[in-house]
Amino acid sequence: MITLSDGTSTVELPEDLDWTDRYWSPVSQSFTRSVTGKAIIQVSAAQLGQPITLQAPDRGGWMLATKEPQILEWHNEPGQKLTLDFHGETHTVQFRHHDGLGYESTPLRFQINPGPDHRVIPTFRFITVEP
Repeated sequence: MITLSDGTSTVELPEDLDWTDRYWSPVSQSFTRSVTGKAIIQVSAAQLGQPITLQAPDRGGWMLATKEPQILEWHNEPGQKLTLDFHGETHTVQFRHHDGLGYESTPLRFQINPGPDHRVIPTFRFITVEP
């Protein structure tokens, strides 16, 4: 099960969403040369800030569009911290606004007057903000 919560409200996300950037390295490195030609390499490990991108797989990952108002409310609140439970693995996250939209969706199929069973294909972009 995949859920997203602010501590008051919880939204269940499609369980087959794929965490596309799961294998992330916290190592950051810069490389420059001094005026004498010597290599200057600086290396450090990120404390937080792991990207978590959840995308629908081909032919799956759909959710009811009725869940979008709550998701969009969180998305549009600056600094909103949420708890993401990804199949028992919990992370405190924020939407990743610096990397495009933090949340977007496309209709599963176009409908002029979508009903309560209207489905969308979501993409979530988060970043971890607490251990």
